[in-house]
Amino acid sequence: MERIFHHYTKWEDFHAGMYDENKDGRKERVKKAATILGTPNLCRKAMEKVVSEWQIATEYNLSNADINRKAWLGQAACSCLAGIHEDETREAWGIITEVQRNEANRIASDIIKKWLSDREYEVLPQMIINDWGNIF
Repeated sequence: MERIFHHYTKWEDFHAGMYDENKDGRKERVKKAATILGTPNLCRKAMEKVVSEWQIATEYNLSNADINRKAWLGQAACSCLAGIHEDETREAWGIITEVQRNEANRIASDIIKKWLSDREYEVLPQMIINDWGNIF
């Protein structure tokens, strides 16, 4: 798969403030992120909104097999749907149950596979390379 690059000034997630920090109202935003990620229909809706509306940031991130694309999609979903910052979404991830995390990951995987398939990219699993260069 060929990686697609876009300067950060073009990323919709950047313009939406996904990478900003704001302590005011943080607790409520973390709870809202937990609700979004922990409710399958809402999670899917939010992730689909990202790939539909944030096309440049989606291209940049989902074409990059070297990052955790599922994490980016979850963070972007919370930001796109409810203005939640990425660090708040990471905190919310620790609040939801393992069952909810597994379901959110499954939804993200489905959306990423479809996005890649629609663009005729080969869908490959992410690989882990240890310090000695072995691939697991």
